[in-house]
Amino acid sequence: MSQNCIQVKNLSKAYSDITAVNNISFEVPTGEILGILGPNGSGKTTTLKSILGLIEFDKGSIEVNGLSIKKDRNEILTNVGAILEGARNIYWHLTPMENLTYFAGIRGIPKKDITDRAKYLLESLKLTDVANKEIRQFSAGMKQKCALACAFIHDPSILLLDEPTLGLDVEITRTIMDWLVDVVKKEGKTILITSHNMDFIETICKRILIIRKGEIISHETVESLKEKFARKHFLIDLQDKPQKSLIESVSSFGSASTSGNTIKIELETLDHLLPLLKTLDDAGIKMLNFRSMENDLEDIFLEVIREETE
Repeated sequence: MSQNCIQVKNLSKAYSDITAVNNISFEVPTGEILGILGPNGSGKTTTLKSILGLIEFDKGSIEVNGLSIKKDRNEILTNVGAILEGARNIYWHLTPMENLTYFAGIRGIPKKDITDRAKYLLESLKLTDVANKEIRQFSAGMKQKCALACAFIHDPSILLLDEPTLGLDVEITRTIMDWLVDVVKKEGKTILITSHNMDFIETICKRILIIRKGEIISHETVESLKEKFARKHFLIDLQDKPQKSLIESVSSFGSASTSGNTIKIELETLDHLLPLLKTLDDAGIKMLNFRSMENDLEDIFLEVIREETE
């Protein structure tokens, strides 16, 4: 097995006159969670489907564990699990245990091993109490956990997940996040994941690949992205709504904007902090609160996208 368990080289795919993916290349090392970010229609799902061999790409090559997806797809899929477009890979009129038993059977898992494997997944994803209830009665979050369990029933070394937390509440998202981190840490699994949930991606991913209009515009670690794009902002809550003249005055120290009675300003240098406060004091402005914050991953993502647009 190669060190990079997924290798995508010069991948291109077009639908009629629309280019979904344009000559992208990247690698996913074994035992890593790689996040793929991008606006809607950027090519994220097309990339995952190409890796799974669900669509026929136009150019390039894809290897999974050293095997070609075009030549060795059946062998590759014995070691890959996936969730695409929500929880459509499960049967809602069956129970979680029935679904797991069914998918274990078609994956060729010996009958003597199915029960233990299913119980492990039900317990790990906190589904034991509902193991024998029909999935159609479940919330979206519970359905998604069942889908994840079924995608993992054959103990694959690679998981491809397309928006696994879409529309889920904080508790379910935390359960899924903790479980994914755990299987990577303890079992050395490799995960390729797309999501619009920036907090989720930032928490579990070491590296992030950003796609825009079918092209990779950034492929860096979360840490390096923060070092490159992190900006410190100051939020100043005032007693009264700031006048236009005040905004013009503080804008001389950095980029400023307002929301209600709050001024948000990014200082060009911290040397401007004391002069800024003095300007507010001289103007007789009463400050109720003063706090600082750094760009989060969503801010950084939007900045990367904006830089490529300009």
